Amino acid sequence: MRPLTRFSIVVEHPVRSALLALALAFVSCQDERSITDARHARRLAASAQTSTAVIGPSGDTFLNLDGVSYATNTLLAVYTWPNDTIANAIVMKFDLASIPTGSTVSSATLSLYLTESDATADPTYTVTAHKIITRNADPARATGYTSDGVNAWTANACCRNHVPLAQADIGAAVDTRSIDKTPGFKQWDVTSIVQGWLDAPAANFGLLLNSDPSKLRDRYRYFSSSEDPVASHRPYLTVTYSASDTAPNPAPGPEAQVGQWSAVFPAPIVQLHVHLLTDGTVLSWGRIGDPQVWDPATGSFTAVPSPSWLFCAGHDFLPDGRLLVAGGHITDGHGLPNTNLFDPVTHSWQVGPPMAVGRWYPTNTTLPDGEMLTVGGTDENMTIDTIPEVWDGTHWRELSTANLALEWYPRLFVAPDGRIFNAGEEQPSRWLDVTGTGRWTDGPRRNFGPWRDYGSAVMYLPGKILYAGGGSNPPTNTAEIIDLNQPNPTWANTGSMAYARRQMNATLLPTGDVLVTGGTSASGFNNAAGAVHAAELWSPATGTWTTLASNAVIRMYHSTSLLLPDGRVLHTGSGDGANAPRELSYELFSPPYLFRGARPTLTGFAPTVVGYGQTLQVDTPDGASIAKVTFIRTGSVTHAMDQAARLVPLTFAAVSGGVSVTLPTSRTTAPPGPYLLFLVNANGVPSVGRIMRLQ
Repeated sequence: MRPLTRFSIVVEHPVRSALLALALAFVSCQDERSITDARHARRLAASAQTSTAVIGPSGDTFLNLDGVSYATNTLLAVYTWPNDTIANAIVMKFDLASIPTGSTVSSATLSLYLTESDATADPTYTVTAHKIITRNADPARATGYTSDGVNAWTANACCRNHVPLAQADIGAAVDTRSIDKTPGFKQWDVTSIVQGWLDAPAANFGLLLNSDPSKLRDRYRYFSSSEDPVASHRPYLTVTYSASDTAPNPAPGPEAQVGQWSAVFPAPIVQLHVHLLTDGTVLSWGRIGDPQVWDPATGSFTAVPSPSWLFCAGHDFLPDGRLLVAGGHITDGHGLPNTNLFDPVTHSWQVGPPMAVGRWYPTNTTLPDGEMLTVGGTDENMTIDTIPEVWDGTHWRELSTANLALEWYPRLFVAPDGRIFNAGEEQPSRWLDVTGTGRWTDGPRRNFGPWRDYGSAVMYLPGKILYAGGGSNPPTNTAEIIDLNQPNPTWANTGSMAYARRQMNATLLPTGDVLVTGGTSASGFNNAAGAVHAAELWSPATGTWTTLASNAVIRMYHSTSLLLPDGRVLHTGSGDGANAPRELSYELFSPPYLFRGARPTLTGFAPTVVGYGQTLQVDTPDGASIAKVTFIRTGSVTHAMDQAARLVPLTFAAVSGGVSVTLPTSRTTAPPGPYLLFLVNANGVPSVGRIMRLQ
């Protein structure tokens, strides 16, 4: 029997192919990015920076015992047939253009997702990794006979009918792995191959994964290719490297204008609640499965089971850095009264006294005095919660005279005068005075109505709010701003987005700009027909939007986006509700500023706890180039709303050895809790952020 005949009849569905092409319009096969490793940054290395690039193949295929190209197949195959004979080989190529010339590679790991194995009793199958050395492979055209559809592989007698399968055109194995039958990612160490490509780019002819010649016939392993419709299963190469101090900077590419998306990575849950912790890791949970802590430095997930079901709870950070989670899930619309606190130091949960009522879809807001306000939601009986509650560190008290029925997850912000401003989703804005037993008063009406439901609002400067998108029939592309510092604040229109969006996320960036990701422009609650892949960037200085690169995965209801310390944005979630696909994956967006030259370097140590009005020296050799210092409260995101983040610009001055930075004096400007401090140079390039608690 000729192996892999099943592959020769696999046909790509034309509609699926078209949709996949659309989804990947801005995510080329050369998808890669180079960023400062977050963990390394926390160790504050003062010499060459260690960076990590995650790179998708520029092309991949497998070679079969014929002259057919399998470049468009969704699988990559290694296969033994007949006995003790190689019948398939995987060929891959990677473009390393964004890794600076002269870099030293400390590790390079190739990851392929195993989808299927033979049904024999053999438990393992050996797959070896090789450098292609004498033929320049073109995976789009390579066959069992030719390296590029024209030029033959070197003749040899290795395989059935003397089909060469590149066996005389590869070096010795650089890594040998025994592959079991458990589906999931398998990895090979290809460090020496990648270092060789960087040292001699003209010799980057690709790599080959070889079949096991020791097995009996019809033993095999099938892996996902770059054509797999499940984006999180596609292969990728992870390269950790140190750039030489003398390495020339590559010329700016299109990424400097539109940014760049990473490959799609697998996640164990739908990450529909995400929170940046003080150690730089990310806590997340969904409707199904245990909460997880994700480490951006390694990509690993660690389960942290919670005391109760946290789905659709409210959350924000306390001054000590713990995350207070109010409410949770009984059934849809029915909320728990539970109080849970997550300790970012021990990565463990604590249980607090319950609230007076259950809450499903409430909003938490840290108050200037460090107490925590929770507003809205529905209780155990699906009755609207009309009485806010305040956590004082040991128990809850009700604001009994602030009786008002509000929308789910109200968009709440601490205003400059200490009151709480409700920006929506309903059209009328409102003020909440939390002193005494509380009181609501009417505020200005937004221009767009009646609701900006599942639009996203952020406080982009102290007292200044942007509210973009939302609505349902259809969603809107409009956006509004308001300045709460004015004696009689009113909503004013700002520039409109290129795309109408609902189920979107707005994220504050270190530069002061606002990134918008995901959502749908089609009518209805969560209509995938209008899924928006392109990110957009709003400039507070001009009030205009810029369209950026597009991600791969449809992310709408229950999607989340979160700023990371290295300046990237985590984009994840979608599903776990509304009969939508459960997206068990995440993507990372590198904004354009990460491609506009060298980043300011931070040296020395910064304090992890700081006080109001404190003057802090931040050591950097780039002090003279710093144009802006920003202080961004770490994010706590769900349902198109970051309940924690706000941006505060800091006053600063260049001094010997760095910059002198003055922290906020006002608790209403900067409520206590964890913040990211960024230095931004004149090119608009931010440093890696330092996390510190303001209290």
